[in-house]
Amino acid sequence: MILVFGGTTEGKQVISALADTALPFWYSSKIRIEVTLPVNGRYRCGALTESALEDFCREQSIRVIVHASHPFAAVLHETIGVVSKRLCIPVIRFERQYPAAEAHPLIRYADSYDEVLAALLSAAYEPVLSLTGVQTIIRWKAYWEQHRMYCRILPRDTSLEIARGTGFPEEQLLLSFPGKTVEEELAVIRETGVQAMVTKESGESGFLPVKVAAAIAAGIPLYIIRRPALPAHFIKTDQAAGLLYHVNRLLV
Repeated sequence: MILVFGGTTEGKQVISALADTALPFWYSSKIRIEVTLPVNGRYRCGALTESALEDFCREQSIRVIVHASHPFAAVLHETIGVVSKRLCIPVIRFERQYPAAEAHPLIRYADSYDEVLAALLSAAYEPVLSLTGVQTIIRWKAYWEQHRMYCRILPRDTSLEIARGTGFPEEQLLLSFPGKTVEEELAVIRETGVQAMVTKESGESGFLPVKVAAAIAAGIPLYIIRRPALPAHFIKTDQAAGLLYHVNRLLV
């Protein structure tokens, strides 16, 4: 049995790859999502603590974990890392593709949210557009309590509920999906009049190159928070063929 952590574009790619095999697998996401699974796939949802994940792996006789969740799921990275080592279960990290770091004075990389927050407060940019997701709105509270900020979140009831719970001004929420083209992102920049943007190192599937190009075209700084490191024992691949190679090798 294989356990797949997904809920992402990469998760769908893993499903597609495993659908062409007879290998049974569980597909797990933090929140309930609509997902179409092949006959060899089963679905569960809900966050897992270390003890809960350990129990699940033992009960379901998990032999391989495929970790295809979001690159910023730091708690999940750590949980999988600890439990997989404890149970000696190999982990395949199905990575999204990442563009090379952009060497441009407007593109500014940072290692943490706090580092970006300090830079925003020091420069007093206003307004600022946050593209880091609804779960991170609270991280910017010290800024948006003093300065105008727009936050783009997914147009879902669950996302809106989380945003409201932070006390963030609802009229400054942008409910939409990421722009797929530079023109779409430039339209948002013009409509909001933002002087700076913040985002995460979300890779190709997170449309990071589009955001970078839009910031440069608009002449405004873009702060990019680097993705957290993964446990050293994870086996990394970003191709379906590589995924199936490692799965078959580990299940022999």
